[in-house]
Amino acid sequence: MEEVLSMCISPFGTIDIEAEQICDILGLTVNGRKIDSAGLSVASRGFDWSGRTTYWESTHMMEARDDARLFMRKLSAAFPGSVLVQPAWGGNARVRCRQIKFLMDSDEVATLGIRYDKARLAEMLAAEEVSWTEYEDVFTYGMVFSRRDRDGDDVTWNRYICSRGAAALNLDYDVVHHRRYRVRMEFPTADAEAQSITRTILAILDDHFCRGLRSVNLATGATLIDELPDEEDERSYSKGLREACLQKPNRYLFVGVRDTPGADPVFFGARPY
Repeated sequence: MEEVLSMCISPFGTIDIEAEQICDILGLTVNGRKIDSAGLSVASRGFDWSGRTTYWESTHMMEARDDARLFMRKLSAAFPGSVLVQPAWGGNARVRCRQIKFLMDSDEVATLGIRYDKARLAEMLAAEEVSWTEYEDVFTYGMVFSRRDRDGDDVTWNRYICSRGAAALNLDYDVVHHRRYRVRMEFPTADAEAQSITRTILAILDDHFCRGLRSVNLATGATLIDELPDEEDERSYSKGLREACLQKPNRYLFVGVRDTPGADPVFFGARPY
C-alpha cells in the first residue's frame, strides 16, 4: 500500500466515521437511494463529516501573567453584550457554571458567549448542574478558550534536554516560562454571521500574536534553521512573550534536541526574530 495524501481532516481524537457518512461524502447510493447524513454525526459521534459544520481551533503561547486576561478583554470589547462563562466539571459529564467578568491567571477554561438566549443562560447559571451538551447549546455562537498545559508541565522542554545531557555542558541560555492556550469554535459553514464573527476573532488574533521562529545551537549560537517549521500550528506566540524573550540574546521560548545517528546530540533553542 502507498500513501497518496496525508492531511488533518478532523480535530485530534476524532477517529470514527459511520457508513452513512462515507456514502454522503463520496456520493455513493444504496439501492439507488442517496444517503443524507445531515445531523447523524452530531447526534451520534459529535463530529459532522459532511462539511456543513466548520470546526476551527488554534494554539498559542502566552505569558504566564495577564496575557490571557488582556486577550480575552480585547475579544469581549469587540462583541458588546457578550458574556464570559466558566464551567467546572462534575461527574457523568456534567458541569456547574458561573458567569465571570474577566479571566484570572488561575482559570483554565472559559467560553465567550457571543450570541445566546438570555433566559436559557439564566436558567443554566441557576441550575446545580447541567450536561456539557446543554452548556454548549446555550450559545448560538461561542468561543471556547482553554489552557492546554497544566502547572508543572515542561512546556519549555528544559527539563527534558537536561535529562539528555545538556546540564553537563553548562550551556549559557535561559527559557521564558509561558502557558499554552487553545481557541476553539464551531459553526454552520454557510452561516454568514458566524463567518463575520470568525473574521473579527482572526483579526484580534493577528493583532495579539505573531509567528516566526529560528532554531539556534545552544552551544555555539549558530543558527540551525532560519524558519522553524510549524506543522502542528503551535508556534504562535503573543507579542508580549516576544518582547520578554528578546530582552536577552540567549533567551528562548523553548528548547529541544536533534539526534543524528553516530553523532553527539545537538541542543537547540527556538527564538523569535
